[in-house]
Amino acid sequence: MIVPLNALRPGDRGIVVNILGGPTARQRLVGMGLTPGATVQIIESHQYGPIIISVGGVRFAIGRGMAAKVMIRKL
Repeated sequence: MIVPLNALRPGDRGIVVNILGGPTARQRLVGMGLTPGATVQIIESHQYGPIIISVGGVRFAIGRGMAAKVMIRKL
């Protein structure tokens, strides 16, 4: 099942399958390690505010709008 990153819950893991959006958004996300094939885990996610994720053992805070551009295959 492929879902946007912001649809995952804390503890969920998935593999990046696609990044939507323009070149600037893609460049920012790729710079964070969110490339197709990368495994990502949701560390913290609340109703409002950024989502804390782990990619390759590194934690990032990502806005919900930006997270909606990352399509994930849920593991």
